[in-house]
Amino acid sequence: MNGFQAFILGMVQGLTEFLPVSSSGHLLMLEKVFGISSGSEGTMTMMVLLHVGTLLAVFVVYWQRILNMILHPIRSELKWLILATIPAVIAALTVNFSAAFEGAFLCWSFWLTSVVLLAGDAIGQYRRKTQKPAKEVGFKHALTMGMMQAVAILPGLSRSGSTISGGVASGLSRKRAADFSFLMSIPAILGSVVLEGVDIIKGEAAPSTIGFVPILIGIIAAAIFGFLAIKLMLRIVKNTSLKWFALYTFVLGSLILVDKYLTHFFAW
Repeated sequence: MNGFQAFILGMVQGLTEFLPVSSSGHLLMLEKVFGISSGSEGTMTMMVLLHVGTLLAVFVVYWQRILNMILHPIRSELKWLILATIPAVIAALTVNFSAAFEGAFLCWSFWLTSVVLLAGDAIGQYRRKTQKPAKEVGFKHALTMGMMQAVAILPGLSRSGSTISGGVASGLSRKRAADFSFLMSIPAILGSVVLEGVDIIKGEAAPSTIGFVPILIGIIAAAIFGFLAIKLMLRIVKNTSLKWFALYTFVLGSLILVDKYLTHFFAW
């Protein structure tokens, strides 16, 4: 992997981690385009490090809330963050997603993202007509968003889109659902880093053979574009429906299906 490829991967990871279009699905497509094999080049390790870049962006944007959770763990929303993380932990430890990470179901996952975004938007609109959206995260919001995050382990099914839609559908305001969704990425990313590290120590995953410079370029790109994506998404959820992202993921899934059976551009 060269520096240019690392930059593109980092840029795409940063943008798609927080926009509701699935970062894992886009990175999987780019792996196919670049002809990168995770087993031979330790690309899985690179992908985890790119997630660390987006994690830095979360810390920069939400450092005050994170500090408050550290200083006031009881009174803060830390308990809801822990609750929201539990379903994904259970799913990651009990369900085998290996076939999905090979791209077998990628087009269906992108379509499912479209369904989730449209359903969340519709339910949210109905709720806003009948009751005022909550501005603080509660038990039902955290649990619903946590369950959506567990399902969104599938590549192509957007984590941010699923969790924001789940939060809005459960009665949380769109802005607050987006904030909590981005905070939920902290334990999710840290967990993936730990699991990858354990696999490398056990010899079950290839350590990265990618040079230091491409890795650094990728992490910096992911951090910068992740920061921009968070700021952009926070503006979007205030003023714009997520249905346009649903249209994008539907078209993308359709193109993947056409490619798989007709053009064979990607090496599925």
